[in-house]
Amino acid sequence: MLVGEYLSEVIARQLAHELHPILTVKEVTSNTDLLGTYAEAAIRRLCRRVVHPLRVSTGAIIDFPPPKTLRQMDLILWAPFPSPSIFEIDEFGLVPRSSAFGAAEVKRSNYSGVDAKLEEFLREAPALIATLQAREVGPRYIGVIGVIEQTPSERLQKLLDDGSVVALFDKTGPEVVLRAKDVLRFINFLHRVARCYQREVTSGPLLELRTDF
Repeated sequence: MLVGEYLSEVIARQLAHELHPILTVKEVTSNTDLLGTYAEAAIRRLCRRVVHPLRVSTGAIIDFPPPKTLRQMDLILWAPFPSPSIFEIDEFGLVPRSSAFGAAEVKRSNYSGVDAKLEEFLREAPALIATLQAREVGPRYIGVIGVIEQTPSERLQKLLDDGSVVALFDKTGPEVVLRAKDVLRFINFLHRVARCYQREVTSGPLLELRTDF
């Protein structure tokens, strides 16, 4: 094994260590809403370690003119640049599209119908996040599944194969297996969003809010 491969595996295991309770929390409750909420919170915490100084919230991305119904977002990677969030408290935020640099849809497991929900998010996400001045390299939106608990559907497997969705653990066999490549793919996605933000800060125009109203 090459040094780079070894370090990548160590990094993946260390970063995934704090996500392991996503697996064990099911021993305490079978409430799917609670399980999903916990998985989302755990993944947002991991994101904060990687994308600083970007902020990580759940809530919605708003634009003008506003749609009739805002889409709830599990994970928004944003900054108070070029404008701050409109409503923000703790992990919740209504973030202007111009300040939303990345987004993710989080699912605890690959329950029935999850492929359709992820496909819907992947279709809608490009129009929800900021259009950048700087050159982009790769998408700034991704689907995240905490644990694969049953054989993925053909549609979900395609999303996993092309990298638009990642899964952190595999529990289809007798033992839980860390999907190290997907963990690193997710970390690289977060790095990409952070780099896009940094380039935008240095190349984009500064927005000054009006004070003459």
